Amino acid sequence: MKTPAYTAADITPLTQSYLRGRAVSLMCLVGLCVLFSWINYVEPSGSWARWAIQTLPLALFIPGCMRGHFRTYSWLCFLTLFYFCGFVVTAMAPGANIIDYIGVSLTVILFCAAMMTSRWRQHSQLAQQQSHHAPQIK
Repeated sequence: MKTPAYTAADITPLTQSYLRGRAVSLMCLVGLCVLFSWINYVEPSGSWARWAIQTLPLALFIPGCMRGHFRTYSWLCFLTLFYFCGFVVTAMAPGANIIDYIGVSLTVILFCAAMMTSRWRQHSQLAQQQSHHAPQIK
């Protein structure tokens, strides 16, 4: 595969795209955690154990997303697929409600945002390496 050549002018758009994708990813990640908290608080079958099983795997990715590791976003995409499958099954069931559709929407947006954020972060880092005069982003 051919490595793209970047100039100093390419760094700013890539960085802005990465920062927007990072914000959307974090909002959806926190949104899913809030949704699971709400589900376990409102439903009679909700419990602390169920909440922990649903929320803690997502919460483990928050530090890596805050640091901007592109591999964290790649692994988050894999985890999001499990949540997507669960929400789609319940959304297509006869007793589906709006929370199921919100969950499907959040997982789809999270998957797309995390995937693109990972890509933009990799290209942003490559552009910064190719241009030695650009400041590094944390």
